Amino acid sequence: MKRTQLNVSIDPKLLEKIKESARISGKSLVSYVSDCFVNQIQNLPVESIDSRFHMIEQRLQSIEKKLDFPVYESYVKPSFTPHELQNFNEFIKAVFSKELKRKGYRSMKEAWNDFINHINCFEQWNETCSFRLKESLFIEHADPLTSEEINHLKEGQVCPQPIRTGIINWINNSNRGECCCSDKKFPSQQQICEKGSILVEDIYS
Repeated sequence: MKRTQLNVSIDPKLLEKIKESARISGKSLVSYVSDCFVNQIQNLPVESIDSRFHMIEQRLQSIEKKLDFPVYESYVKPSFTPHELQNFNEFIKAVFSKELKRKGYRSMKEAWNDFINHINCFEQWNETCSFRLKESLFIEHADPLTSEEINHLKEGQVCPQPIRTGIINWINNSNRGECCCSDKKFPSQQQICEKGSILVEDIYS
């Protein structure tokens, strides 16, 4: 048989107040106390302790991420000057022009398809990247790739410099998707940004 009684010890003064409130409300003491318990339970928050801790943990992680973000960005993602971006773009153009003639492609489209296949094999590359690179190569006075676009490419797991690697593999007819960041014979990305198309003659000499 289920118990329906609850023995609770309370302060005598509080008991008198409860009785007085019950009389004013026109309810019996049992009915009044029962209603008080029901109202109190209904007003309890629905979140469990675990859900509250989870919410607090998420907020702390968000704050921690915001605090760390500027330091991380400034360390791994340096900005490029407009001159460096232009040099980078001119270098790619010069290499493309050299390979177009050297390999005897029937059209620029054929050369482009072969070239981009050595770059779009990396996971961080997408259609927007291809569009922007194609635009900067073939449209006169088009904007070169931006610092944000180049820095985005550093997020790849296999190769953080897919354009440089793609150029090396394209020139050497190497397998697609093989990272060439350790290739010391080819100009580094920083050297390319600093000197631009001047480096191309040394590559093909």
